[in-house]
Amino acid sequence: MNLELTDEERKIVRHALEAYLSDLREEIVKAEKHEWKAGLHNEQDVLKKVIERLA
Repeated sequence: MNLELTDEERKIVRHALEAYLSDLREEIVKAEKHEWKAGLHNEQDVLKKVIERLA
């Protein structure tokens, strides 16, 4: 899938993802089950890659 964004849109989407990523880190710390942590770590990795592509 290709998604074309203006510079402003890209900036806003990146900012929103970075804010979510920050919250996700807290969720990972608080997660009790290993399975949950693994899923959250995977989500974190995917988001980091997307954020890099938006740079």
